[in-house]
Amino acid sequence: MLSIIHLVLVFVVLVVLNELFRLSKWFTLAAFILLPLVMSFAVWPSTTGVGTSVDTWFHWAKLYSVVVAAAGFTFMRFTSLGEKSYAKAFPPLILALNILEAVVRDFELGITAGGAWHFMNGLAGLFSILAISGWTGIFSEKKDKHDLLWLDMTKLWIIAYDVWNLSYIYFCVPEHATYGISVLLACTVPSLFIKKGTWIQARAYTLGLWMMYIMTFNRFVDTPGVTLMLPESTALKYVFAVLSLGLNGWLVLVHLKKILGEKDFRPGKVLYTA
Repeated sequence: MLSIIHLVLVFVVLVVLNELFRLSKWFTLAAFILLPLVMSFAVWPSTTGVGTSVDTWFHWAKLYSVVVAAAGFTFMRFTSLGEKSYAKAFPPLILALNILEAVVRDFELGITAGGAWHFMNGLAGLFSILAISGWTGIFSEKKDKHDLLWLDMTKLWIIAYDVWNLSYIYFCVPEHATYGISVLLACTVPSLFIKKGTWIQARAYTLGLWMMYIMTFNRFVDTPGVTLMLPESTALKYVFAVLSLGLNGWLVLVHLKKILGEKDFRPGKVLYTA
């Protein structure tokens, strides 16, 4: 029961904080600039040692890349930076980097530990990168909550990404797989049902918070009874891998068909919301 409550709380707290980040520039900058600076020197060196679930290069790379993304998106939201054409390349680049980090880790474990599912999911991640589109249409609203909007981020892309990412977590950090569901829903639900086009913003904020949380409290997060494990099963791994590769393969085919139909091959062209 405690594990279920924890999963629900992770989802609810991330959604609520994401809404607060939409409201306050200074609260957001404090969370993703000041807090990481303090924690990097005062806390994380003592909470991420050998034997913890966050003692790999991947967790450190993910932590800082997503914190940089969250801070960068905030500057794009509240300054003239969001109007610059060169700045519009930042969201797709940092998104592709985050996906590529996981792809490299999948391939690394596939080589060292074995398992075709790692290679299948790594390929799915590359497909996800190939299907990123429409970043030239990214803009920051100049009223209300100043959301950073990427309207060309389709529902299909988001769902395919979620399946790929959950598969990665199950394969590479299985003790966090059910947490992955809560964290992914915390950005997917707001972007689909609260404000369309805010997925990239919500993903950076919610994932950034989650990474800081597990880097700080990983021993609690991984305590038996607090964490809920998915069953360790080769068959289930293949199910995840097939779903991930199949869905992202379909995503790329849909994307290529759209490009060919538009007959415009400029990188970043808005394809779905023009």
